[in-house]
Amino acid sequence: MAYRVILADDHPVVLKGLTLALTKDRVAEVVGEAQSPNALLSLLGETACDALVTDFSMPGHEDDGLRLLAEVKRRHPTLPTMVITTVVNPALYREMLATGVMALVGKTGDAREIPEAFVSMMSQSVYLGSSVRELLRRPSRVSARDGSWGTLTALSPRELEVLQLFAAGQNVSEIARATGRGLSTVSQQKTNAMRKLGLGTDTEVYEYVDYLQLPKPSDSGSPR
Repeated sequence: MAYRVILADDHPVVLKGLTLALTKDRVAEVVGEAQSPNALLSLLGETACDALVTDFSMPGHEDDGLRLLAEVKRRHPTLPTMVITTVVNPALYREMLATGVMALVGKTGDAREIPEAFVSMMSQSVYLGSSVRELLRRPSRVSARDGSWGTLTALSPRELEVLQLFAAGQNVSEIARATGRGLSTVSQQKTNAMRKLGLGTDTEVYEYVDYLQLPKPSDSGSPR
């Protein structure tokens, strides 16, 4: 018997593609579809299912995919969840996995990965799509064995503050003046933070901080 699955994506064409990929060989039976985070949470509360396949970035729920995943986990802690995403950011991948996601696939990857990922997830094995695996191979100074997986929890308060200020538009010199630290110290803290998170470019830093919707350093009382 096919697994009962709920699909969530704000694009109808993607929903149709997911349905075709999962029902072609009766891997799954689609019992519900949602096009927004709130609709998804309501559907999960009303419709019995064996698994969830969801987009990461859907309008609504404060436009926060990580918050949505955490809420799904809180309400349905044993529900196997697979994420498909256009995001290309290793630190965000780790944040998704840290919420308990069992399968993570890039939308631009091979469509055959969708049923493969689903079957693997339902067998209690974590599945990473090829594009996801490639980015996660990037060296990080944080070992998966310590439980942090190169996520936000791996950063010191000052490293986090530097990334927040940088993503807010300040360069290293401006951050040094604002925090009263030496230029070399701030530069090293930024480098350390990027290495811990496995981020290789400034663009990835901007994207990571933006998706996490972190409070501004001036509001958080971070140490100088």
